[in-house]
Amino acid sequence: MRRPHRASRALSLPALLATVLVAVCLLSDGPASADPVSGFPLPVPAPPRVTLDAILPAPIVDDPFFDPPGDLGAYDPGTVLREQPTRMRALPASVVPHTARRFMVRSTDSSGRPIPVTATLVLPDTPWPAGPRPVVVYNMAIDSLGSRCTPSYRMVHDAVDIDAPPMLPILLAHGWAVLVPDHQGPHMAYAAGPMAGHAVLDSVRGLRTVAPELAGAPLAMTGYSGGAIATGWAAQLQPTYAPDVRFAGAAAGGLPADLSLLRITMNGQLGSGLFLAATVGLAREYPQLLALADPLTAQLATTPLKDQCTIALAVGGIAMVPVEAFTTVPDPFDDPGVRQVLDANRLGGQIPQAPMYLYHGSSQVFLGDEFIPESGVLALQRQWCAGGANVTYVPVWGEHLTAAIAGAPGMLDWIADRLAGVPAPQGCP
Repeated sequence: MRRPHRASRALSLPALLATVLVAVCLLSDGPASADPVSGFPLPVPAPPRVTLDAILPAPIVDDPFFDPPGDLGAYDPGTVLREQPTRMRALPASVVPHTARRFMVRSTDSSGRPIPVTATLVLPDTPWPAGPRPVVVYNMAIDSLGSRCTPSYRMVHDAVDIDAPPMLPILLAHGWAVLVPDHQGPHMAYAAGPMAGHAVLDSVRGLRTVAPELAGAPLAMTGYSGGAIATGWAAQLQPTYAPDVRFAGAAAGGLPADLSLLRITMNGQLGSGLFLAATVGLAREYPQLLALADPLTAQLATTPLKDQCTIALAVGGIAMVPVEAFTTVPDPFDDPGVRQVLDANRLGGQIPQAPMYLYHGSSQVFLGDEFIPESGVLALQRQWCAGGANVTYVPVWGEHLTAAIAGAPGMLDWIADRLAGVPAPQGCP
């Protein structure tokens, strides 16, 4: 009996993806086949088009809290549509005694259309010494495509804490109330900045209805990486979209202020899994991008890939497949429609009223963020400062993940001072 040849081993993920790409290229670019009997060319079917419905995440069916609320046109942004007390498996009350409520509000997407947005309010049981308990809006780095990856679902249904580092219990241990918005919205539009900003601001508005005792409380905001996108956009849009919402300060770390810079550091690199996921997230919010999608994208759009969470998407980066492999043009970044979407999601166009605290893994200190270029954050600070904002920038040691840990103590001290009423020091050079 012959032993199987070693070449029969299963292909690795990168090799498998490369094989699929080559096969698709051969099928799509090769000459038309001929009928073996008549010799006449056979008609080539038109390649499948990618539709918005095909790339949207599967809806949540095992938790009626997330059921679509119906017509939203009659409601103002921030109106609470439903609410319920909840228990979080990801944060047992034995770790930090607390109570929690989930709620849904009417918000607005990037095109001005009404959408439902969910959020979770967590209140520590420890009494606050005097005055209203401060509130911290904590924008988690969701960085996912599946509906079941959103915080208000995962914290309730999953026993594993999705937070790294564990910022939620740290914030609660300070005695602060914590609001966690599901800032990617109902379509899980990862990296879509304006929509995320609207979702955060309308969640704060809804907080006043859910917990009226916190309506006049000091309010601060923080987020890292994907959560920093929501934080930066909420701070930037607040003066025009929600002038009734006032932040004592907002802190953002590892901030992708300019998504176009990620073409060099993530596209086709180890960060390509999350880069491709962000591309899908933007296409969900800006479906005009789908005009550039090739037949391979149409096939992948029907796979479980569109419902994955952060870890699975990040691991996919080992294949280092560039976004160009999924488009009908050789350089999608040169397409006017792509440039328009990137411009619409570049921070800096408006000036935040709240004092800002930015921190980033910097080569000025040690290592440096290998995924999110520091140059984008420095440019944003200059632009906001030139417009009259107060923006502190703190370079910290570490690459993208360790910089979140290195920058946390300074961020927490800065937020604590703002919530205590201490004026922010002038941070602009």
